[in-house]
Amino acid sequence: MDLNKHTRRDFLRLAGLSTAGVIVAACAPATPAPTGEATAAPTAEQAAAPTATTAAEPTMAPTAEQAAEATAAPEAEPMGKYKESPMLADMVAAGDLPPVEERLPEEPLVIEPYEAIGEYGGTLTVGILSASFRGGDIRSIIGNPYGLRINKDATGYVPNILKDAVMSDDFLSCTCTMRKGLKFSDGQPLTSANIQWWYDNVLLNTDLTPSVSKMFRPGGEVMELEIIDDYTYRFIFKYPNPRFAILSMAHQSGFGDNNGFVPSHYLEQFHINFNDKANDEAKAAGFDFWYQNYGRANDRQFSIERPRIEPFIPARETPQMLFLERNPYYFIVDTEGNQLPYIDKLNADVAADLSIHDAKVVGGTYDFAAMQLRILSYATYAEGATNADAQMYLWQTGKGSEVVYNVNMNWTDDEWREVFSDDRFRQALSLAINRADINNVIYFGNASETQFTVIPSSTQYKAEFAQAYAEFDLDKANALLDEMGLEWNAAKTHRTWPKSKTEIVIPWDLVETETPKGPITELITEYWKTIGIDIQWKSVTRTLLTQKVLANEEPMSLWHGDETTDILLMRAPKFFSPGTYDENCWAVLWAQWYSSQGESGEEPPQMIKDLFEWNDKYNETFDPIYAQQTLASQAEHIWTVGAIGNAPHPLFVRNSLKNVNPTGGYWTWDTLWTYPEYPEQWYIAQS
Repeated sequence: MDLNKHTRRDFLRLAGLSTAGVIVAACAPATPAPTGEATAAPTAEQAAAPTATTAAEPTMAPTAEQAAEATAAPEAEPMGKYKESPMLADMVAAGDLPPVEERLPEEPLVIEPYEAIGEYGGTLTVGILSASFRGGDIRSIIGNPYGLRINKDATGYVPNILKDAVMSDDFLSCTCTMRKGLKFSDGQPLTSANIQWWYDNVLLNTDLTPSVSKMFRPGGEVMELEIIDDYTYRFIFKYPNPRFAILSMAHQSGFGDNNGFVPSHYLEQFHINFNDKANDEAKAAGFDFWYQNYGRANDRQFSIERPRIEPFIPARETPQMLFLERNPYYFIVDTEGNQLPYIDKLNADVAADLSIHDAKVVGGTYDFAAMQLRILSYATYAEGATNADAQMYLWQTGKGSEVVYNVNMNWTDDEWREVFSDDRFRQALSLAINRADINNVIYFGNASETQFTVIPSSTQYKAEFAQAYAEFDLDKANALLDEMGLEWNAAKTHRTWPKSKTEIVIPWDLVETETPKGPITELITEYWKTIGIDIQWKSVTRTLLTQKVLANEEPMSLWHGDETTDILLMRAPKFFSPGTYDENCWAVLWAQWYSSQGESGEEPPQMIKDLFEWNDKYNETFDPIYAQQTLASQAEHIWTVGAIGNAPHPLFVRNSLKNVNPTGGYWTWDTLWTYPEYPEQWYIAQS
């Protein structure tokens, strides 16, 4: 099926599933977008194909042999004088800015534009829901100031701020090589001295870092830092830490948003080690302690003054709009020596709520929108795009399942716990899901009717894992429940618990975010009623859900099935083994036992201990055998029930915005959304 070939009746059926899917402008006629304007969604076959790499750097996937080694970017051919935006050239001519050759590092990162060398200039307008300089589609454009960058097919990483990051063969060290001549947005140098400052004054400072990330203390021992020279440093671990480069330097686990590249020359004024009046100044600023004021100054979401490394930097703000401008010291150029980004300015409109944001998308206020868009409203977006000289693009979500369901095997009621812990119960739930119906109603045939597992481009993918208990078979589902002794009541409306003989009714809570969880769960509710399992759910805030899940007060839960690319697969227990997170409730007490090393929680059975051990071993060795054992266990036991996977996510793109890949990479947390696609090389056609 194609999103462009559906009738208004189809869209009304979809929208009727949940009021959450209806937007302000939805009452307009849902005229399908012309095929020349809207890009067709990826098919299931296309979803299985890796995305081609367009950046002029090698892709590096962490295999058992080459775990997390990053090779240096190929040297660029001599390009003569670098080029820059006329906006910056005017500043150079006026004496307000050094020449571009002095602003770039000696070896800038060279990338190849998606379609064409771009044009300089223009202002890109996006919408956000909160006044944050890292919020929503601002982040989609400015990316992340990380040492490494996730590659195109989400199997590994490529260089970024760092020329090179090499894990030792024994995974006990990671040697990092910076680009000589890197500078912050205020022109101050970025060297290994900044990493040393972060290590000494942030990581080891108990006020700023009361609990050191596990990524920095494998085996419980905090890593050491060795400075080799001004542009080379090495992290040293007491225990093997092969996931460090891919997870902490290409993604954000551990370092968070900064990757250790902190502007110490700016932050020293807020730090008690360098300013003995820091506490007094913090109180004058409305804080109780110096480290709170330091946190405000270092917060890239709200601090305008903080020097940055990203392509765009904050210029000013009003209650309704945030204004960003190009970073004159940005370290990336295209293959012809043009300093990126091509676009001069980025404006972000602060919408009061999602309905207003969507109305502005449809009305053509924004040049680009994606972070807040939902597939449920595709028809309305498409009509708005046609009227606004824009297109709708569809990227894969990169999720093993758009919604995953868990039942609580540690539930407080022994009878419920026994049923939930029986493989046949979860297998029956999976078999009763009509995935083809979900695919047609929600995604118009553009998703994959799969069990929860890794995405097809993962090096760990196997078709048999994706097919496990994924067929729609009510007879088989009912037979499994019959075997369990879950008898029907007299009215044949509900099955009953095996001992109490009361009707099976499961009340629980969910958070509706990111994927169409409510509409899909409304369909799931009807499917499971046909086999006598009644689920009664309500939407709550994430704050409330977190409290209830971690207190073991939820008998059932759902989330979106991310962390199924090679980037984040099994980096921590989550869906394939029990985790102490609000994303699932499937065995909170077992997860507490694992995370506390047996000091709290409840000791799990051996098969769950195996899952924990495989998770640990995989992160110690990157040996794929442990991932395969884990995925095989999921396929056999259906610890987590998947509904539908590899679905499309909509992007609204003005026709004048060029070099945006129509099918893109993966719109997911695993890849940090647009990060592998280099939005720096997007440009606005000036004619």
